[in-house]
This record gives sequence, structure tokens and C-alpha cells, in this order.
Amino acid sequence: MRDTEREAALQQGRRNNTITAARRCHECNEEALGHCPDCHKGFCQDHFPKQQHSPCAENQMRLAQTQVCYVCGRQVYPDQWSLSRTSHYIDEFRCNGCGRHVCDEMHTRRKAENISIIREGLRGHRYQSTTRYCDLCSPYYRIGGIKGLTRWVVGVGTIVAGVLFYLRP
Repeated sequence: MRDTEREAALQQGRRNNTITAARRCHECNEEALGHCPDCHKGFCQDHFPKQQHSPCAENQMRLAQTQVCYVCGRQVYPDQWSLSRTSHYIDEFRCNGCGRHVCDEMHTRRKAENISIIREGLRGHRYQSTTRYCDLCSPYYRIGGIKGLTRWVVGVGTIVAGVLFYLRP
């Protein structure tokens, strides 16, 4: 009996002495305020933009020639930034339907803001991302653009082929 009481007291002491460590910025060891959607590492408000932390800044420099609007060839700059400790904005400058880069001025036909709130301990982070559709994908934005339309056509074609194969004598 004494052993179980002693063990219960030790466990209670361990529970009281545990300290939850805050996540740290991957660059400067300050408190991390948000996760980068590309490299999935935690960063402070100063290092959250893609150009300010090492894994994504190097990728941005490497991909600079390929990040152009597929229609007009104008350079696009995917970006992310933080307005406060819990509010983060992400803009990939990609069409959500076909996945190609598209410029904001001339070739973004439909643009919407998606807000997701991610709880982390007692704090909640608000990630606001921009969803774009180009001229080709805009009429089909409800089903996911050109890629969504292709998935639907393949699915319906597979069902029709299965029914015809099953009914064929």
C-alpha cells in the first residue's frame, strides 16, 4: 500500500513540475508564431515571410525563372506575411484549378480568401490564404477547375465502362 501511495505522490509531483516549452523559431530561437505552409517549420513574425527563412528563400531564388504567369509571362512573387502574432496571410499566385502560376492584374478571373483557424495550446492562429482561378478554370471553379472536371469525366467514364462491361453478353 505504501508503494502505491508513494508512486501516486511522485506522479502528482511530476505533473505539477512539468513545463510546456514554447516552440522556437527555426532561424533566431525566438517564440515561433506560425508554421510555413511549404517547409512546415515554425517561425517568428520576422522570419515567417518566405524570403526571410533559409529553406524557402533558397527555393524561391531557384524557382524565380519558372514562377511566371502562364498567359503573359509576367513574373509572379508568391508571398506570405504576418500582420500580428496570430494573423498570417499566404498568397501562392497559383490557379487552384490547374496549378499553374497566374498574375494578379490581368489573368486572375476569380479570387477568394479562405480563412482557417488552427488551435495551438491556448492560442489560435488565423491563416488567410488566397485562392485564385485563371480564365480556363473559372467556369468550373465549383468542381475544382480543369483538374476537377477531368476527375469527374474519368469517374463517370469508369462507371459507364463498368456498366457496359457488366451488361455485355
